[in-house]
Amino acid sequence: MSTEDLIIESFKDIVKDELKAHIRNKIEEDPDLHAEIKEAVAYYFHQKARSVYAELKATRAATRLGLRLLPDELQGEVGEALIGLFEKELGTLLDKAL
Repeated sequence: MSTEDLIIESFKDIVKDELKAHIRNKIEEDPDLHAEIKEAVAYYFHQKARSVYAELKATRAATRLGLRLLPDELQGEVGEALIGLFEKELGTLLDKAL
């Protein structure tokens, strides 16, 4: 990265930081606005969580359907492999979230 690019990027970061500080000050000056934004953010994350949950439910249903379509002798083996995969992925996801 050239010196000019580094200076330009640094200046952009400084401007962003100043804008963030200005916005935070405006929000903190108005308790009603602060509460409204806090509620909106909570609602947004709640809806995101519901969306993820809906996707998980759909994935579970699709997986169950896929297992039912397999020959009986493969269902147990593939089911165990899927459970192992989901446990591993869920563990990774929880580690990242916590």
